[in-house]
Amino acid sequence: MYAGTAKMDITPDGPIHLIPTAPAPRLSVGIARRLFARIAAFRQSGRNAVFVSADSLFIPHNRIEGLKRRITEAWGIGGDDVFVQATHTHSAPFPAAGYYAAVYDSSLDAEYDAYFRQAEEAVFAGVASALAGLEPVTVWRGEGKCEFSSYRRKEVDGQWAMAPDDGGPKDPELTVVRFRREDGSDKALFVHFACHPTVTYEDLLSPDYPGTAMEQLERLEQPQDGGVVALFLQGCCGDVRPGLIRDGKYYSGTDVDVRRLAGQLADETRAVLARPMRELATTGIECRRLAIGLPFREVPTAAELEAWRDDPGLLGMRSRKLLAYPQFLKPQETLRIGYLELAEGLAMVGMSGEMVVAYGCRVKAAGGERMLALGLTDGNAGYVPTARQLAEGGYEAHDFFYRHGFPSPYDPVVEARVTAAIDALVGSR
Repeated sequence: MYAGTAKMDITPDGPIHLIPTAPAPRLSVGIARRLFARIAAFRQSGRNAVFVSADSLFIPHNRIEGLKRRITEAWGIGGDDVFVQATHTHSAPFPAAGYYAAVYDSSLDAEYDAYFRQAEEAVFAGVASALAGLEPVTVWRGEGKCEFSSYRRKEVDGQWAMAPDDGGPKDPELTVVRFRREDGSDKALFVHFACHPTVTYEDLLSPDYPGTAMEQLERLEQPQDGGVVALFLQGCCGDVRPGLIRDGKYYSGTDVDVRRLAGQLADETRAVLARPMRELATTGIECRRLAIGLPFREVPTAAELEAWRDDPGLLGMRSRKLLAYPQFLKPQETLRIGYLELAEGLAMVGMSGEMVVAYGCRVKAAGGERMLALGLTDGNAGYVPTARQLAEGGYEAHDFFYRHGFPSPYDPVVEARVTAAIDALVGSR
């Protein structure tokens, strides 16, 4: 196995829109820490794979597809062999014109498109650098636990609120993979954990806890050699967030809290690295892909959208956005699922949505402990809840869809479709 790495700055040049916490738009006023795209390239027996982990809320589909085409043209690496994941920090650029529109085509928002054009150039240059720096590595894996995540759905007065539920499902497992050079130093680290990066909503650009933890690992790990690039792999965390809780409610933290939780993640990662780890046999790289349709529960007509245009609530928000972008008035969404195996005992399933934790557990059930489940990989189909959550409602299963201009929440059949796709993709090994 050969591995190469790169770390590219993707911080915006100036103020840019952030995800709003109120009806009014929100602009960044400074930088808490810079945003990066971290790239790892792999080669074995003539097969290549590229993995990108970017400090981003999500990456628009048109930019992902354009990047993959350029990589294919430059190095002959097929798009199926390139995986692009967003860490999902909520302190990164956000499309001002329309979330759902910019998910697919950043050109629908001039400011957002200009930013992602620059980010794409940086990532493309990083892929070139990573491929030029390929060197032999061995692969090692270990596990630990990080306990600061919290299930964020709770029934309160008959409604499903975003509130802490200590008994709800979450996945505190931390998986660490090290790629070691022949001299014993670390070339790259994979750090896999499932928790929303929503520690803070200050008006500052920030990689939140994932990128901050990776910075700490890169700064402290083996400073005497060529250095290490640490890639955060975001798990399925659509219904899990950091447990910043006061008086039974979540609160928004500051950069102090970002650094504190990042320190916990980095410390536990170092503890895993300090313990004996399992060396994995490198028997070849394998990549597979499939795509499935996620049907919406209903699709409003143009007349219905016009009738709801002036509604002050969620229906009005949905209607105004779909009237502005009628091309997204469609019966279903596409969920892209990719499988990447790098070694015996190391494979991952990346899904292009904000997958709730149940789907991460399904990936593990289908493929065993070797599997890592990833959300927001190669696109963004929005939240993908379970059938039960869709029946319950709440932000992830109802409000989100109307707020961001989706036709409606998904039909409950999506759970069966996703689990069947996971089983088929993992089982075809």
